[in-house]
Amino acid sequence: MRSSPNLTRTLCSAGLGLVLLAGCARVPVIPSAPLTVTAEELVILLREREIAVRTLKAQFAVEASGAALKAPQRMEAALVYRRPGTIRLQTFARMGFAVFDLVLADGQYHLLFPMQGKSQKGSVAELDHKNALGAPISLGLLATLGSLGGTFLPTDQVVLREENDQYVLDVMPVSDGGNVARRLWFTRSTLEVARQDLFDATGALQATMVYQDYRAVGSTSAGPLTWPTRVQAEDGLGRAKLVLTFHDVIPNPELTSQDWGSVEVGGDH
Repeated sequence: MRSSPNLTRTLCSAGLGLVLLAGCARVPVIPSAPLTVTAEELVILLREREIAVRTLKAQFAVEASGAALKAPQRMEAALVYRRPGTIRLQTFARMGFAVFDLVLADGQYHLLFPMQGKSQKGSVAELDHKNALGAPISLGLLATLGSLGGTFLPTDQVVLREENDQYVLDVMPVSDGGNVARRLWFTRSTLEVARQDLFDATGALQATMVYQDYRAVGSTSAGPLTWPTRVQAEDGLGRAKLVLTFHDVIPNPELTSQDWGSVEVGGDH
């Protein structure tokens, strides 16, 4: 069995520094009309969307399962985000008590377990391997903001094609020697991200996220913003499977120190 992949590179490329696995039979490609958008135009659109969301607050339900957990879990969650990669993620059990409180800033994480009176600190590189919650938390961080399309570097190579009436964009960082690091599917009519596959440096599938039932949540400098109501995510080894159901999403709210709790975070980058 392949060793557990490190999600650090993926967290950064997915916008933190920042579902279903593609194991079923491939569906035949259906011929359709010529491309009406170029890869470069699509990247520009995604960059504009991502940059326009300076801050974000969201509330959503989480259904978590997989080999990393002893039993399936249902939780409520609250997300606070400040671009480019400062995040607070709190989860609450159905009885209302806090399960964990996580803050990411400057490539470091601070994880609190209020009911146990315990905490952990370290680099984001270590988070994926920390206890049973490491893999689900890392996957959840990818899934919550993945519909924005992630961060593109000027050196990234991109290739666009059409498959089954969807646009498919392959992102290949120069640092990976031309290997595909991310593959994004877009709904042709709206150019919303419908699915995203993440790969490690060897080309092995790290995670898959499917974004469904977009709805309008507000407006930004890039125009109206839509957000998926439902996100399905699964990591490449089956350690974690998540279903996120978003109740409320607020783009670009004013954030205060209270939003970050007791953890100090730096200013805007």
